[in-house]
Amino acid sequence: MLVAAALMPAASAQTPRTFPDQRLVTPVNDRPAGPYARVHPWSELPYDADVYDNRASVIGIAEGPDRNIYVLTRCHRNSCEGRPEAPILKFDPEGRLLASFGAGLFVFPHNLTIDRDGHVWTTDEGNHAVRKFTADGTLVMTIGAPGKAGGPPSLLTSPTGVIVAPSGNVFVTEGHDNSPTAAVARVTKWTADGTFIKSWGKTGTAPGEFSTPHVIAIDSRGRLFVGDRHNNRIQIFDQEGNLLDVWYQFGRPSGIVITPDDRIYVADSESFDFHNPGWEKGIRIGSAQDGSVEFFIRDIEPTTISHSGAEGIGVDSRGNIYGGVVRRRMLERFVRLGSDRAAPPAPAAPPAPRGEALTHLGHITTSFAPAPGGLAVTAAIEVNAAMFHANLAAGQPGLDLLKLHTVHVLNVLPSVVTAAEAVATHIELATRAADASPAIRKHSPNVAAAARAVASKAQAMRKLASQALAAPSHTVAAPLVQQLRTLALTLDTEGMNPLEAAVYAILEAEQLPRVLR
Repeated sequence: MLVAAALMPAASAQTPRTFPDQRLVTPVNDRPAGPYARVHPWSELPYDADVYDNRASVIGIAEGPDRNIYVLTRCHRNSCEGRPEAPILKFDPEGRLLASFGAGLFVFPHNLTIDRDGHVWTTDEGNHAVRKFTADGTLVMTIGAPGKAGGPPSLLTSPTGVIVAPSGNVFVTEGHDNSPTAAVARVTKWTADGTFIKSWGKTGTAPGEFSTPHVIAIDSRGRLFVGDRHNNRIQIFDQEGNLLDVWYQFGRPSGIVITPDDRIYVADSESFDFHNPGWEKGIRIGSAQDGSVEFFIRDIEPTTISHSGAEGIGVDSRGNIYGGVVRRRMLERFVRLGSDRAAPPAPAAPPAPRGEALTHLGHITTSFAPAPGGLAVTAAIEVNAAMFHANLAAGQPGLDLLKLHTVHVLNVLPSVVTAAEAVATHIELATRAADASPAIRKHSPNVAAAARAVASKAQAMRKLASQALAAPSHTVAAPLVQQLRTLALTLDTEGMNPLEAAVYAILEAEQLPRVLR
């Protein structure tokens, strides 16, 4: 049974308010997907989307009063630092690129919102600044001093989210460090002209405290919804900072949008792993008034350990949902069926006979003894396990547990190497097959290169894990497992991510299910 503050009776003025314990909240994974059909790719993105390394991560999406769709990207890959690309893209409702702006200003874009006058507001977490633009890209105001972290009354530190109230007051969430000792985790309030008013919150897990306040939204009553991501909850405040409620039922919130009819859309891109076990990744949709969850659009990889779901989220006036998948560097659209421009998806065509090329592709994606889920699936599962145990090893204060988790890392890496090398072999066999399609021939070099990168990085991890296991003391072993943890992340972000993206490009072109794990 779901136990959430939204479903509890309000405390009297004489009784201290109590809030739910997350351990009593059953994961909300059982809601229907609702009337939504996934569309990907969507929009004329200004880069070659077929090549993973050319893509920009998408982190913010919002519709303006002009009905155009504004998208915030991270320029190239996952950063704007030193890049010439414009991070803010303006599309018409059909996805045609109309304009772009903001080049040279950003380091690490994080959030985008649009006020009722059509101004585009952004947060630059890496440059400690909130910026306000006109709809045509003119910069009209900056809160904070770009490049300089600090606090009120004039500075910001790692701003993550921004929202503008009908009064014109601006609310900013600050703090992207999820460590227990993070120096900043707060909400700051500013006037329309950027004058500081007040702040509240500090690092912690108690009600009213934050660990990575990642996003902020506002409902029709003026209540502020803060996505307290590392605490796996949404905290609700009035505009003076008084805590009103705590909700766990929407999962681990990365992005929140509340539409004028008080529908709340919450993007959960980080659940299921040890951060929030049991909760699947995806977009939960419900009521901002009573906290009920009506729909759950599962991510295509809802139970991966790696972050994979939509992190940035937007909703247009027709009810279509936009998801910015940072890790996959994708922009998805979920069309609401029954809206004025939506139509049900066409019936699936009967499967075509599987020839030699598709047989090899199937070995990679669906089944290959003794890897029943496919070679890429095997590699992905083992990479997830390596990341999980490398992270645990790096956090152990004692040598015995450190080495125990390092052994687990070492044990899965041979499977990673074997599976990745086999992926490279089979994609090259598919390319040489007489019935290889243009899509297979086009994308197979990227698949093979990424697979060999996975194998190479896994071999480097094996060497480092062996050194850590041979270390005579925790003092010697700890720096090695920290390096191992970093390598594990690289194995995923620079190895498996490009590999899966290239395979997905083939699957989409062949109209095959886009599922690997």
